[in-house]
Amino acid sequence: MDKNLKGHISGDDTGTELVRELGLGAAMSIGIGTMVCAGIFVLPGIAAAKAGPIVVLAFALCGLVAVLIAFCMSELSTGMPLSGGGYLFIVRAFGPMMGTVMGGCLWLSLIFASAFYMIGFGYYVADVFSVSHVWLALIMTGLLTGLNFIGAKETGGTQNVIVAGLLIALSVFFVRAVIEVDVENLRPLIPPEIGVSGFLVVTPVLFVTFMGFAEIAAVSEEIKNPDRNLPIAVVGSVVVVTVVYCLVEFCVVGLLRYDDPNMATETILMEMARMLMGKAGYYLILLGGIFATVSSANASIMAASRISFAMGRDRLMPDWFNEIHPRFRTPYRSIFVTGGLAMFLLLILGSHLELIAEVGAFLSLLLYAFISLACMVMRHAELDWYKPSFKTPLYPAVPILGLLGCLFVMGITSRPTILIGLGIIAGTLIWYVFFLREHTQLVGVSNELLQKKVIRPLVAKAEDYAAARRYAFPVILLPLSNPATEGALLRVGTALAKARDARLHLAHVVSLPRQTPLEAGRMEFEQMRREQETLLDVASRHASEQGVRARADALVAHSVPSALLNIADIEHTDIILMGWRGDVRGSRLRGTNVAGVAKVPDRNILVLKDNGLSEVERILVPVGGGPHTKLGLRVAQQLAAQWGASITAMTVKVGREYSEAISAFDTANQRFLQNFGEEFVRDTLKEVGVTAEIVAVIDTDISQGIINISADFDLIIIGASEEWAVHQWLFGSIPDKVANHASVSVLMVRSKD
Repeated sequence: MDKNLKGHISGDDTGTELVRELGLGAAMSIGIGTMVCAGIFVLPGIAAAKAGPIVVLAFALCGLVAVLIAFCMSELSTGMPLSGGGYLFIVRAFGPMMGTVMGGCLWLSLIFASAFYMIGFGYYVADVFSVSHVWLALIMTGLLTGLNFIGAKETGGTQNVIVAGLLIALSVFFVRAVIEVDVENLRPLIPPEIGVSGFLVVTPVLFVTFMGFAEIAAVSEEIKNPDRNLPIAVVGSVVVVTVVYCLVEFCVVGLLRYDDPNMATETILMEMARMLMGKAGYYLILLGGIFATVSSANASIMAASRISFAMGRDRLMPDWFNEIHPRFRTPYRSIFVTGGLAMFLLLILGSHLELIAEVGAFLSLLLYAFISLACMVMRHAELDWYKPSFKTPLYPAVPILGLLGCLFVMGITSRPTILIGLGIIAGTLIWYVFFLREHTQLVGVSNELLQKKVIRPLVAKAEDYAAARRYAFPVILLPLSNPATEGALLRVGTALAKARDARLHLAHVVSLPRQTPLEAGRMEFEQMRREQETLLDVASRHASEQGVRARADALVAHSVPSALLNIADIEHTDIILMGWRGDVRGSRLRGTNVAGVAKVPDRNILVLKDNGLSEVERILVPVGGGPHTKLGLRVAQQLAAQWGASITAMTVKVGREYSEAISAFDTANQRFLQNFGEEFVRDTLKEVGVTAEIVAVIDTDISQGIINISADFDLIIIGASEEWAVHQWLFGSIPDKVANHASVSVLMVRSKD
C-alpha cells in the first residue's frame, strides 16, 4: 500500500482513506513550535539563579535525554503510524491497563503544559499592562478553548511563519548578546554556595520545554513520506531546540551574574534585550514570548483532544468525550474539558510556575520511560504487522540510556511533584479497574510474546494485489461533492474511461477542521454510509452499470485541494475531471477547491461547466493552437466515439463582420481570413489525427464568435488560452467568458504539456 495513504482494502475495491498532507517542514514546525515556548522565554533567569552557570549543561542534559527518546519514538511511529502518539505505543506494547495510565498521564501532562505556557503569556503581557498575570492567562486560555471549539483553521504556512519568527527573534538576541558576554560571569561553573544541588533542582523543571516533539508522533498519520520525514522531524526538532536553548542560556548567564538580584525574574530575557537593543529589542522578545506561549498552548489543547479520541477508539475513555459537534465538526467536549482543567490549574496554582512545569515534565518523563521499554518490546516481538522503516541506532544502548535518563530526572524531582504524579497514576489505575477493565478486549504485545505469533500471509498478498491493480490501467480522478453536477460528470467520466481503457477513481473528500483527528471523520463518514446511500454509492453503481472499472474512496483530510492532488500523485492519474456550477470568475473561484486543483501546472485538468448536459449529438471544439487545443480535440474524439456524436472544429478570426463589408477590398479580406482560418484548423486536425467538420468564423470578438455559433451544439470543448496570467481566472479569459455566457455545457481543458 502506498506510504502516503492509509486505508481499508476490500474486495469491492472501495475504502475510506486518510490523506497525508504534512511535509517535513510542517512536521518540524509542530515540534519546534511547541518546544520553543515559555520555557526559554520565562525560565532562563529563574533557573540560572538557582543553579548558576551550570544551568547550560542542565538544558543540554534534558536535550540529550529527549534525543534518545526521539530515536525510540521515531521507530515506533513508523511502525504504528496512527493517531495517538505515545499513548498508542504504550497500549499496543503493554495492554489496556498501562495504556489507560499512560494515556491519562499524557493527557494531563498536556493540560499542565498548557497552564504553564499560559502563565508565561500572563507574565509577558502583565509586564506591559500591569495586570494580574493569572487573569491574563485565564482569559487567553478561554479564548484558545473557544477557537479550538469552532475549529478555526491554522494553516501549515502560519505555523511555519510563527516558528521562523521565534527562531529569528532568539537568533537576533543571541548575535547581539554573545559579543557582550563577560567570561567572568561564568566563573565558577558550580557556585560553592549552591553546589550540584542547584543543577539537580532545575533539571526536572527545564524538561517541560522539551515536550513538543511527542506531538509530531501524535500526527504521524498525516505526514507525507513518513519513512524519511518523521524521524528527521522528531530528532531534528529536538536537536535544533537544544542548540537554541543552550546558546540563549549561555548569553543570559554571561550577561548577568547568577547571584544578581535581577536575575530571578520571569521576564529577564526582555530586560536583557532592552539593555542591548533598546525598545526594539524589548518588543522583539515580547512579541516572541507572546507568540511562543500562545502557539504552544493552542497546540497542546489540540493534541489533548487527539489523545482522548485515541483512547475512546480503544474504549479506554467514554464515548461521551469524543462526541463531534454537528456544526463545527470538532471534538468539542474533549476541548472544553481540556481547557476547563487548564483554567482550574491556573486558578489554584497560577502563582506556582515551577510546580506546574515540573508536574508536566514528570508525567512526560514517565511516558517517555515506557516508550523506551515499548521500543525494546516491539523490536523483540517480531510481529508481522510491526515493520518500522526506521530503526533506532545503536540498539539496545539508545533505548536503555533513554530509560535510565528518564528515571534519573524523575528521581531528582521535588517531593510535591512526585506525590502529585503518584496520585494521578493511582487515580487512572482505579478508573481502569472499576470502570474500563470489562469493556476492552485489547491485548498488549508483551502478552502476545508469551503466545504463538499470528501469521497473516493472505492479508499481505491482498494488499500487494490491490496495490498492483492501481497501476494496471490509466486513472481518471473524478471528485464528487455536489449532487447537482454528479450526473453530468459521470456521463463524461465513464465515456472517457471507456474510450481510454482507464479506471475511474471516484473521490469524495470529507473536509475537517485542523482540530479534529482524521480518524474521527472516517468513523463518522462510515457510520453515515451504513445508514444512507451516499454520492459515492450512487456513482459506483452508475460506473458498474456502464461497465467501467471504478474505485470509490472517501478521502478524510484537512484540505480538499491537497487531498485530491495527493491522491493524484499516488495514483499517477491521467486526467482530473471536476465540475463547476455558477460564474467562472475570480470572485467566485478564488479559494475554491476547483481553483486549488487547477493551479497545479503538471496535471491534465478538465472542468465541466454543466448547463443541463444530456444527450450529446454535436460537439464544438474551438481551435486556437497549442497543447490545450490538441488535448481538447483528442477528448472530443473519444467522447464522440462513445456517444455517436459529430465534431465541428472551428476557429475565430478577428475582423469586421460581413454586414459591415462595404467594398470589394473588405469582401476579399474576409474571404482571405476565412480561408486562412480553415487551413489552420485543417493542419491542426491532421497533426492530432482527428476528423471533424471545419468552420471558420469572422467576428470582432473571439469569445462572442464561439458563443454565437454554439447555440446549434450540445457541448463545447475548449482548451485553455495562452494569455498573460493577470487576465486569467481559471483557464484564461476566452474559455472563462465562453463558459459564463454559452447556453450549452462547456468542458474546459488544460493540458499538462
